[in-house]
Amino acid sequence: MTTTDRQAHWENIYTTKGEAEVSWFEETPTESLRLLQLVGAQPSSAIIDVGGGASRLVDNLLAKGFENLTVLDLSAVALDSARARLGDKGDAVKWIVADVTEMAADRYI
Repeated sequence: MTTTDRQAHWENIYTTKGEAEVSWFEETPTESLRLLQLVGAQPSSAIIDVGGGASRLVDNLLAKGFENLTVLDLSAVALDSARARLGDKGDAVKWIVADVTEMAADRYI
């Protein structure tokens, strides 16, 4: 499957289903938050949510005062949804539409 095919697949998912209609939806991503606490992440820590889509992790991290957040996903529709949900708070997040398996990370730093 090409990147274009994968992107079309995920754009279709996020265009045709509401966020709570997908099997991976969590209102509060408890396990991800627990793991970040376990590794000692601080509000100044740089955190990237790879495959974040329309996840609520970024919402929760912003609410906890985290400042250096990036959400990366292949689906622009998913990222647009998350950004819209956050309103002005979304301006504090770096949003990247890319395929993590093919991207040059230094391009985004």
